[in-house]
This record gives sequence, C-alpha cells and structure tokens, in this order.
Amino acid sequence: MTSSASYQSFAEIGDDANHVLIHVLPSDGRNGMRSWQHYIHDLDDFFNKVYKYHQKSGFACIVLSNVLELIQILFVILFTIFLYHFIDYDILFKNKPPAGGSNNTSKVTISDVLIPYHSVTYSALEVYLIVIALVFWFFKLFKAIHSLIVNHAIKAFYSEALHISDSTLFTWQDIQSRLIQAQHVCLLQDAQLNELVIHNRLLRHHNYMIALINKGLLPIHYKVPFVGELTYLTKGLQFNFQLLLFRTSFSLFENNWKLKDEVKSGTNRLICAQKLERYCILFAVINLILFPMVSLWQLLYIIYTYAEAIKRDPSMALGSRGCLWQLLYIIYTYAEAIKRDPSMALGSRGWSLYSKWFCRHFNELDHQLNERLNSGYKAATKYMNSFTSPLLEVLAKFVSFIAGTVVSVVILLTVYDEDVIATEHIITLVTLLGALIAISRAFISSEIPSRYTHAELNAKVLEHIHYKPHGYAPYTSQARNAMSNVFQYKIVAVFEELLSPLATPYILFRHLRPRALEIIDFFHNYTVEITGTGDVCTFAMMNIRENGNPLWKPSVSSLSNEQKGIKIEDKLTDVPPLSTRATENGKLELSLIHFKLTNPNWSPNNDSQKKFIDNIKSICDPNDSQMMSRSALNSSLKLGSVTDANTPPPSDSSSSNKEQDIESNAYRNERERLLNAISNSVTEQEERAAAMSLSTLFLHQFASNSISRSRADRPDRPSQTESHPLLPSHTDMTEH
Repeated sequence: MTSSASYQSFAEIGDDANHVLIHVLPSDGRNGMRSWQHYIHDLDDFFNKVYKYHQKSGFACIVLSNVLELIQILFVILFTIFLYHFIDYDILFKNKPPAGGSNNTSKVTISDVLIPYHSVTYSALEVYLIVIALVFWFFKLFKAIHSLIVNHAIKAFYSEALHISDSTLFTWQDIQSRLIQAQHVCLLQDAQLNELVIHNRLLRHHNYMIALINKGLLPIHYKVPFVGELTYLTKGLQFNFQLLLFRTSFSLFENNWKLKDEVKSGTNRLICAQKLERYCILFAVINLILFPMVSLWQLLYIIYTYAEAIKRDPSMALGSRGCLWQLLYIIYTYAEAIKRDPSMALGSRGWSLYSKWFCRHFNELDHQLNERLNSGYKAATKYMNSFTSPLLEVLAKFVSFIAGTVVSVVILLTVYDEDVIATEHIITLVTLLGALIAISRAFISSEIPSRYTHAELNAKVLEHIHYKPHGYAPYTSQARNAMSNVFQYKIVAVFEELLSPLATPYILFRHLRPRALEIIDFFHNYTVEITGTGDVCTFAMMNIRENGNPLWKPSVSSLSNEQKGIKIEDKLTDVPPLSTRATENGKLELSLIHFKLTNPNWSPNNDSQKKFIDNIKSICDPNDSQMMSRSALNSSLKLGSVTDANTPPPSDSSSSNKEQDIESNAYRNERERLLNAISNSVTEQEERAAAMSLSTLFLHQFASNSISRSRADRPDRPSQTESHPLLPSHTDMTEH
C-alpha cells in the first residue's frame, strides 16, 4: 500500500526551509537555570515526564514505588537463594529424622530445617545467575536514582511554573490548561502551544503505530495451517517494532521529533528500504542470540511480576506455572471466590495488546484508553460468556461429574477418619480434581438466562471500544473468534509471551523484512512537518478534508441542490471507494470526536473539522426528538437516499437484512438509554462518555444504512465487505 502524495512541510509556506527548533528559556538572574530547565531541550521527553509524574500521583508516590520495587527485587533474589540452598527438604518432609532425633515422628522445628551458611556450596552456573541478578538490581538502583533526580526537577516545574503543589488534586485537563498558560517557559520558535500540539508531542510515535496497524503494514495477522486466522502481538514483538522504527540509531527518526532526511526524500526510498531490511535481519539475529536469556527473563517476569496479578486473579497462576503450590493457592485460599465464579479457574479474559492499538484513537492518552477499556470490560465479558459450545458443555458436565464424585468420596472419608488426609498424594489428588471441576464448570452455560441478546451485548461493547473488530452477525462463531482477538483469555496472553522470544526473530525476518519498502513509503507519504512541533503523522492532525473517509465529507453540490429544491433522494450516487489517504475503521472521524469531547477548549484547525463536529453535536441533543433526521450530517453527505439512522433499512426476505434489523433495533435501544444518560449525567466526564458512545453508534449505523441503500440501488454491484468504512481491513493477513 503506497500513496502518490509527497512529504509535506508547513514550514515551506512563508518560512525558512532551514528553520531550527529553538526552545526559549526564561533566565533567572539570581539562581541561573532552574533544575527542570535542563530537561526542556526535548519537549517530547519533557511533556512525557510531566504526564507520567501526574499519572503516578506525584513525587512521594514515585519515590516510594521505586524504593519498594528495589526491596522487592532484592527480596526475590535472596528468598530464591534461601529456598534453594538453606532448607533441608528431607527433614521438612520427614524423609529423615532431624539431627538428634530418634525417629521420623519427632516434632520438627524451624532450626532443624535450616542448613548452616558454612555448609552451603554454589556451582559455577549458580554464581553466574546470582551475578546477573545483582547486576540487574544495580541497574534498577541507578535507574531509580536517576528517576529521583528527574522527578524532583519535575516537582519543581509543577510548583514554579504551573503553581501546583500536589498533582493528585488536579485532572490531566487541568495540568494541560496550566501548561498552555505557562507556555512562555517552554515555547518553540514560531509556535503556539495548544492541546493538539501537546498531544502530538506526547503521542508522536504512538500515533505512527496506530496508523501502521490501521493501514495493515505491521505483520500481526496470520493464516496458520490447521488453526486459521490468528492475531499475534506481544510486548517483545512490539518492543522490537518500536526499536526499529523510533528509538535507536538504526530507526527512521533522527531524534524524538525529526524523521531522517533520507526517509523524507522520495528519491532514497529504495536505499532506506534496503537499510531497514538489513536492520530487520540484524534484530532477528540479536533476538536469537538473546533467546535463552530472554526466555529466562520471561519466565521470571511471569512468576514474580505477576504475583500481584495472581493475587487479584487466580486464573493467572494456571497460565504461568501450573505448579502444585499454585493450584493449592487457588483451591484453598480462593475457594469462596471460585465457588461464586467457577470460570475464574480458567476463563478469565482481558484486553489483548492488539486491542490497545486497534481500539485506540489518534491522540488518545494512556489513561483515557485504559479508562475506556476498563469501563467496557463487564460488557465484553458478558458478550463472550453468551457463547457456549454444546459439545464442550456435554464433555465438561461429564468431567465435572466424575471429578466431583471422587472428591466427594475423599471428603466423606476424611470426615469419618481424619487420618485419610495424611495419605500420600491425597492432597495432590484433591487439588487437581478441584481445579478440574472449576475448569469444567467454566464451559457450562449458566442456568439463568441472559437479559440481553447478542446484538444488544455487542452494541454495549461497541459503546466502549468504538471500533468493530469484525463485520459478522453478533451471534455467529466468526464474531466470537474475531472478538477473542481483542478480548482474549489471559492464559493465552501468557503463552503468547512465553512463545515471543522464539517467534519474534522469525516474524522480523520472515514477515517484517519484506514490508520494508511499504513502511518507508508510509513514513514518506503520511508525515507532515509542523514548525515548532516537528514531524508528526498526518492522521494525527485529524484533517477531515484531506484524510477523512469520503462517506463523511460534505458535498457542496448536494447543499446547492437542496437550496434549489432538488431532493437528495432523486440523485443516485454510489458509495465512494476508500481513499488511500483515508484511515480504515473510521479511525480519523472517531478520533476527532473523541479529541474534541476530551478537550472541549480546543479550537478546530479548519472549517471542515468544525463543521463535522457541529454536525455530530446535533445527534447528542436529548431534547431533539428528530435529531437524526435533522442532523446536518444526513443532508450534507454525498450519498443516495439516506435513511434516518434510527430506522432500519427496508427489510426483505434475505437473512442479511434480518440480521441488520436486529442490530439496528439493538442500536436504537442503546441510543435511547444513552440519551437518558446524557440528560441525567452528574459529571462532565459521564456526559462526555455518553456523548462519545452515542456518536459511535450513530456513525456505525449510518455507515451500515448507507452501504445497504447503495447496494439496494445498485443490485448489480457485487457485495464488498472491504468497502464498509467502519470495518477493519484484512489486507495484512499473511501466511505463517
């Protein structure tokens, strides 16, 4: 996928081509430069420090978390050594009597189990691993000290420039407003700080990643033999993508804010592509060399870093190790929780790493994305739980019956004679059978019927994630499989991470390397240089006129015809094809709505943005009963007969229209609820969330109605799923 558009520079219009980004710092005659001014030379990095300082709740919390993290890592190292070398497990398990004991029935004390320090010996491998662990700890120590110095400077910036003593008392919007008011302390030459500039600096590389995934240029979708379509994106693979494209001297960026000149120049595209191919091979080789160490790190990361996650969600323990002590931890410590919700043993789901890029808007901050996905967790869980497999359910009931019978007999025997519990391996047997029962019950559907249909649950999920991961009917197995890519089992995510050290070099060499030229063309064609801000992704500017989907663009001719008394229904217009300059999934349009709702003080850059936002606002007015038909968006689009988004398209005997009727009814019911939520909202945040959900449902239904109407007007036109403006593109599916 390439585009004929060329690299753009706002600086070319009435500005010196050799302009330099200069950060003007106020002088302090008494004390010289302030501590925070040493970090302002790179505003991208500085704004990220300011943002993270706020999100981590200020200086005290940052210091405490760093100190406790160091203690935790040191504890893990020492405690692991202690468990491995300083405990005599033969005495602990009564395989031999303690020193001075006459038989195995004598009472064992802690001192009997401990092995003296002078009796412990270490192998060469153990010494090597201990040294590696200590080197890692000292690395974290130096990093914590550096973090302490930097965040102390950021604390001074909050106090001196923003006049804020405690960041926890302010929202990010408050911090952002004060940054704009205090822009004289970090102003760029010929630039003015506003909400969009701040977001472009905070999310410069993130916006590129969102666009790359949206355009299907990163290899994350595969067709695997005997498995089918598979989406695979792990933290390790993502880290390599970011190193190759943004973070290292090998990357396409000269620094945080400037793309390399050779990438900007269209004449050097082949040379740049060859370099990127070589770097892909280099990174693949490095990943292979580091495979043993990375695998060990992945294992330790799952065991120790996920300790808190295991406490909150016992299902993670099954995915990480599956050891006996973890099963005991689940069955006995969390027996009551598993009794209330047996699916916790295996069926716990979470938003995948892929979903956090697929569902993310341009210029959407981390905390905004997390809040949105967290609010949709319950709806997504209900939707996925509404699918059951009759075959697996029959098998699960059988397994649950057999295992439950054995456990019941063991419990009855234990009640009759408590010595039964001392029988060898009896606790292990009960533990495994108990886990098997819990796992089996996760595949058995609830006897209580759901209040909502699949279509209604799907609409509730769409309210929060804003993007459809599929174009199938909500009740089909294809819809469930597509949804499982964004809302996957946590145990699957753990196994994917364990596989990552081996899969990453293969993907870099086999799938990313052949796309080098397409990636270079993408950065060349979809980059715009803004004076005072640097190089940003074109889509991050959210320019509806240049990069919006043709479906949403106002038509001057249609407006003039309305003024002349000519009805739009009399004009037969085909659905416009997707432009290579437009985003997939309606990403740009939904991002613009979201950005305006979360930054109400922001002024649109041009009339097309302002007009689009004003048109969308009309559908969120709960006092207007005819808002859909009155919306200027409906009358200004260059489409054929446009129906009211509240009204399903004309139905016929075909199953596709029936499915759309069901989905339309679900959307209509959900819109009524959202309008009531807007009317009764207590806080601005609730009102904005409801308005965003309402806008999302409207755009999705409007697009579906428009496509259906166009196909009805042109029955000879073949059905093309890819022409739908709010469905994901599948052009990036590769053979694994």
